[in-house]
Amino acid sequence: MASIMVHPATLRWAVSQSGADPAAVARKEGLSDFPQWLNAVDPFSLSFSKLTALGSALQMPFGALVRSVVPEVHEDELIRYRTIDNHAVDASRNLKDTIAIMRNRQNWAHDEMLTQGFGKNLLVGSVSSRATADELALRLREELSLEAGWCRHKRNAERFRFLREKASDAGLMVMVDSKAGTSNARRLDVREFRAFVLLDDVAPLIFINRNDSYAAMMFSLLHEIGHILLGTNEVYNDLFLTADDGEIERRINQAVVLSVVDDDAEFREHWERIAAGGASVCEIANDCAKRYGLSALALTIHAHRLGIVGDKAVNLVRAASDMHVIGAKAGSGGDQNLTNASHLDTRFVRMIRDGVDRGSLPYSDGLTLLGVKSMHAYDGLLKAKGLDQ
Repeated sequence: MASIMVHPATLRWAVSQSGADPAAVARKEGLSDFPQWLNAVDPFSLSFSKLTALGSALQMPFGALVRSVVPEVHEDELIRYRTIDNHAVDASRNLKDTIAIMRNRQNWAHDEMLTQGFGKNLLVGSVSSRATADELALRLREELSLEAGWCRHKRNAERFRFLREKASDAGLMVMVDSKAGTSNARRLDVREFRAFVLLDDVAPLIFINRNDSYAAMMFSLLHEIGHILLGTNEVYNDLFLTADDGEIERRINQAVVLSVVDDDAEFREHWERIAAGGASVCEIANDCAKRYGLSALALTIHAHRLGIVGDKAVNLVRAASDMHVIGAKAGSGGDQNLTNASHLDTRFVRMIRDGVDRGSLPYSDGLTLLGVKSMHAYDGLLKAKGLDQ
């Protein structure tokens, strides 16, 4: 059986990157000697099958395990913004790798757009950091061309797609995925992050974690657009809109709700009319969630701001929300081409296609940037996006 030289320092690096427990890895079939491999001093040989099993256990690509030199680690600047409940925490490898993939796409798009004569995106940092929630909400509606009542009479999936198209029309790249890279085993954890934004003066990019409900994804998208307008980076995981959130986060969250609920008098009338019929606060909040496309908790907090309900109502709806942290995940369907298309920003795919057609971008590089593995998948992606003509 073929064997391959392995360097202990590389294995130790792989464990550090994956966050895996060596003892748990050692319990996998064929990997009982893993702790000894980590403690070795000199390089040694492992069979292809053992390396394959090790790569699976660590969720690391085979090639990364056979490097002779440990890669230099350069932490993305966005990681320093990583918090949960406003406390700094270590980012998972899935989050780090997703940021790296999106940063690579953004860097390419930035250079390509400059080459094609595009200038700066005027949305980035266009709103003063001192803007009120009402002022930020107004700018959100103006910059995205959102008419009054834009969220009504749509299903949640339709609302999200509509808003994503508006963001793209405004020059923002919006990427959506449920996993890190191309491995289905590397599912992104919505409890760690719901979205992040990568600021850039030419090609600002928003990533949305698709392991979330459509209502939550719409809130995340509006929230990150708010950050672009304010000119601030962020990794977003505001699960429950708690009072402990920072002042800027609370202001952006409020602006998001105001950009959807654009008529407080109508909102109050709707809430109080349902309440008059004897509905519980959770039933009222859920009805409003269907009407406006935001979470029941976000809308209950808005009702609290308007003086319609008290703290007890907010706590009741928060408790109900705590039981459904992840909620109804947005399904991906069964057509892989449609799934690939849903992950990628249309304008980004168009730029890749044009670069490939001109010969300025090699096919292999284009496939890598798109995260597809074959020309067949590439052609299917273009067709699903309506870019095959």
